Amino acid sequence: MSSHKLILLAEDNIVNQKVAIRQLQKLGYRADAVANGREAIEALSRIHYDLVLMDCQMPEMDGYEATAEIRRQEGDGRHTHIVAMTAHALTGDREKCIAAGMDEYISKPVKSDELRRVLELFCKTPSTDPGDQAERTTAPLVDVDRMHEMMGDGPVELAEIVNLYLDQMGQNLLKLDAAVASGNHLEVEFIAHNCAGTSANCGMTAVAIPLRELEAVGRTGCLENAPAVLAQANRLFEQTRACLTQHMAEAVR
Repeated sequence: MSSHKLILLAEDNIVNQKVAIRQLQKLGYRADAVANGREAIEALSRIHYDLVLMDCQMPEMDGYEATAEIRRQEGDGRHTHIVAMTAHALTGDREKCIAAGMDEYISKPVKSDELRRVLELFCKTPSTDPGDQAERTTAPLVDVDRMHEMMGDGPVELAEIVNLYLDQMGQNLLKLDAAVASGNHLEVEFIAHNCAGTSANCGMTAVAIPLRELEAVGRTGCLENAPAVLAQANRLFEQTRACLTQHMAEAVR
């Protein structure tokens, strides 16, 4: 349970407020609710919240205006995590939210698994227990059916694309290491996004998980947890490499 974490919910619809508060309580979080962006700014001036769930369309002051004002007041010294909530889910909405200064974006009606994802991303204290790390990556190393669907069944064709994947991933993980070391969160987000997408598309399911997390970490602009996540990605990549090497050897027998 994460009851020591406090969430601020900015939502003008009272029914939506009640539903969201109930979702948060079921997930183990405490929450306060306000009805518009102006009230959210006032609440943040009085109380430290670990995360703000900010509806984009609200009366008096909407989520975009409120976020811009919060960022203006914080300056460079603080950064309150703000997750946008919007009912539209239109192309470009996520970009608009990020441009306004928000850290992440979820669409309404809010699904429990999506809510859990952002809560764990911004509120969960990272574990240093290897057992916990293993539990988070229970996906198989390689989805073999997906891999063959995307890379082909012939041993020569498969080997060519697999080796290309391994080579590019190895180079990109080195670039990620350099980006993390230099604090370049935009580069971290960009490279991790590409690596995660390619890995998931090709059936490399396990390594895609920490890469997605690394992408999200880069998006927040705070790389404190990035080295641990990157180390996990490297471990899973090496396990994936060994799995693929064995699979290709068996394919040519």
